[in-house]
Amino acid sequence: MDPHSLVSSSFWESDVSWLMQPGELTRIPNLPIPSLVFATSGSTGGARFLALSRQSLLTSARAVNEHCRVDASSVWGLCLPWWHVGGFGVIARTHVSGCQLTIDPERWNANSCFTWLSESRVTHLSLVPTQLHDLVEAGFHGPASLKVIIVGGGRLEAPLARKAREQGWPALASYGMTEAGSQIATQDPDSLNHPYDSEFLPILPHWQLRVDDAGQISIRGPALFHGELQVQNDSWSYHKRQGDWYETNDCGELLDNRILVTHRADTLVKVLGELVNPAAMESQLIELGLPSGKIAVLALSHPRQQHRLVMVHENLPETWVATVLEKYHQRCRGYERLTEVVCLPDFPRSDMGKILRKLLISRLPEPFQFRE
Repeated sequence: MDPHSLVSSSFWESDVSWLMQPGELTRIPNLPIPSLVFATSGSTGGARFLALSRQSLLTSARAVNEHCRVDASSVWGLCLPWWHVGGFGVIARTHVSGCQLTIDPERWNANSCFTWLSESRVTHLSLVPTQLHDLVEAGFHGPASLKVIIVGGGRLEAPLARKAREQGWPALASYGMTEAGSQIATQDPDSLNHPYDSEFLPILPHWQLRVDDAGQISIRGPALFHGELQVQNDSWSYHKRQGDWYETNDCGELLDNRILVTHRADTLVKVLGELVNPAAMESQLIELGLPSGKIAVLALSHPRQQHRLVMVHENLPETWVATVLEKYHQRCRGYERLTEVVCLPDFPRSDMGKILRKLLISRLPEPFQFRE
């Protein structure tokens, strides 16, 4: 279907609930609130189906537009799947602002995307880190019309962000999730005038956040999903969200209405009795020179060490990997050493560009299989 039709008032004023599926809408009957139902695109767990009211999505859209200084003269560019909340957020922002929506006519390709951005004079754009990486590594410089790129769907690593800004790509780190209808926190556009720093992100005004003693983040606000659907034998059942606060699976720190997201609660593992954060290890390796989105640090079950840390890379030159690993091992703690390095030709990814880590583990060579 043509996603331009989703900008129309008739779509937003309808009382029909829709399941957002690749390239199409499927009607969902008997929801208590007319809603749009999105499948989550997490990298570690199975799919969940979350119901968000149109009003929740419009609340998010207005807040993002205001934060990113969108007005009727702006041009939102869409090159994410519109059936995911990240892409659909662009459609909602276009509807509430009355500005122009332009859609990349090709499947993702850095060359054709750059041409489209330049010719369409896009001012505002949402990308996942992999897409930004592709544009930067292709050597393109950001078109003069482009004012803001919201980078979500994964961590924007500092080396990529710095290189992007040097090449004129106005990249802003963000923190969001399907449950929130899009963004929860996003760098201020004024930060584009200063050296890149993604430590703490400003929380958008329609959200309240709190962090418990273990660092786990909970959110509350009018853009929160209202329920979850489960499907069995082609029959859907609805389960209402309980309570005003929603406990996420993310951990971090709060400071002056800003949030620093450090890791997911389910990703910390024990190695030789010590707690280890594989995501932080990935960030260190990227800071030392390996490319974002081309590596993964996996913790595989091990009978003696509890977990064994393995780095997988996507067809990178062995000498490059070895040089960075030598630097990493000179500074890491003993239990954070990477005991194995595996090269795979292609990483499995979602259509939002996330590395599908469980599937990646299943593709490791045979000696690794018994450990997970």
